[in-house]
Amino acid sequence: MARGPQSKQHGRAQTSARQRTGDSRHRDRPVSQQRVTSAGPDRNAASDGASDGASPPAIGSVHTVTADRLNDDGDGVGRIDAITVFVPDLLPGEEARVQVTANERRFLRAAVIERLTDAESRLTPACAVFGECGGCQLQHFTYAAQLEHKRRVVEQALVRIAKLQDVRVHPTLGMDEPWRYRNQVQVPLEYVTGTGQAQGRLVTGFFASGSHRIVHSATCDLEPSDMEQAVASAVDMLTDTLGARASAVHHLIARRSYTTGHIMLVVAVRDADIDLQAVAQKLLSLPNVVSVARTVQSQPNGPVWGRSVDILAGSAVLTERLVDLEYLISPRSFFQVNTAQAERLIATALKYADVDPGDTVLDAYCGTGSISLPLARRSRQVIGIESVPEAVADARRNAEHNAVANARFEVGQVESVLPNLLKEGLTLDVAVVDPPRKGCDRVVLDALIDAKPERIVYVSCNHATLARDLRILVDGGYAVTEAQPVDMFPQTSHVECVTSLVRKS
Repeated sequence: MARGPQSKQHGRAQTSARQRTGDSRHRDRPVSQQRVTSAGPDRNAASDGASDGASPPAIGSVHTVTADRLNDDGDGVGRIDAITVFVPDLLPGEEARVQVTANERRFLRAAVIERLTDAESRLTPACAVFGECGGCQLQHFTYAAQLEHKRRVVEQALVRIAKLQDVRVHPTLGMDEPWRYRNQVQVPLEYVTGTGQAQGRLVTGFFASGSHRIVHSATCDLEPSDMEQAVASAVDMLTDTLGARASAVHHLIARRSYTTGHIMLVVAVRDADIDLQAVAQKLLSLPNVVSVARTVQSQPNGPVWGRSVDILAGSAVLTERLVDLEYLISPRSFFQVNTAQAERLIATALKYADVDPGDTVLDAYCGTGSISLPLARRSRQVIGIESVPEAVADARRNAEHNAVANARFEVGQVESVLPNLLKEGLTLDVAVVDPPRKGCDRVVLDALIDAKPERIVYVSCNHATLARDLRILVDGGYAVTEAQPVDMFPQTSHVECVTSLVRKS
């Protein structure tokens, strides 16, 4: 399940935005507090075309542009002299004077100087740092318009990349309240030197888009208010307790159970010699905080997590419920960052899998078993495959915790483990795949085609690689029956999708 953005994927640094932890696979998913990952240049840019040999507009030149749609990243798409141009903060139908900022050979980038018209779907963003922080791309778009945009993104990928013209792409499953939904965040911290009110203190913020420059902000409208307050109080407590040694703290990771309201805090430090034991006990006194841990990572601008995580005070796990199952979440466990939407995504996957009590089911790229375990309750057996040993340990622990005895989990790359299992005689009735953003390895797709399960459910956090892989499966004897986009990351450009395939007779 997208693991964008754990996610997303999504963030106080996406290459921007407060880094939100999510899936370690998309994982490094949708998400994005790397509060979210950019999908890259619009995948239709090449097909949109370039000029017929004419000199491209000069960087710095000013032009009038009308956006006809949004690209995958939420930028307006228009044309300058027949060359595609991508313009942030320009919605479909809007006209603006823009200045060219980059020439990427087959397309241009530009910035709005003056917006000449406003679309009916335009909103004033709720966030004061929208546009500076890279975590959200669509706060200026009505939520109904966001959902339709994401449906069309999936639909167009299936048409353009998979060459599938008649697949029913359902309306995107959205949220009644598309705010404050994140259950985990990675918050970059900066120790302020020099002069000013914040001198000698840790401050929170968001990474500016495409950089590690922190835009100072204490709030994010995608974080639950109680978790946001816990982060703010914890940062003050770290500063007051550690003094100048607080400069060694570069991230504060927070996880929250929507089931219990309990919060886990993980302090990321550069130096293992920093003694956090005393401050850990103080942090445990904050409202709803039940667990405090530490990870040592010497490079503050690289991966947030170090090689190990030590519980300093309180519980080693949080407890969360999904689809009537209880999950134990350790600091590094993968768990969907949007609990409410994860329920809907899993329910859709179960519906499409349509397993019978006698079925043998594959769950490839199974993570911690959030789809495997409910499948196991409906089938004869489930075989989960996952390359991350810690995730498999969590899956096995959660199976035992829920008394699920018919789920078996294998550690290893799916492209290695699955063919070996099939050679040993494994037969499959249903297969579920939930790969990282890069999609399935071709070896995996070929193995599925050879195994001939009656149904395949493809859960994706990247509509482009989804479409690529669907084309291969269709050519291998499957038909795509329907696709259900799920909005796991409202206000961002990311979209998850669950797709149903059946074997042709």
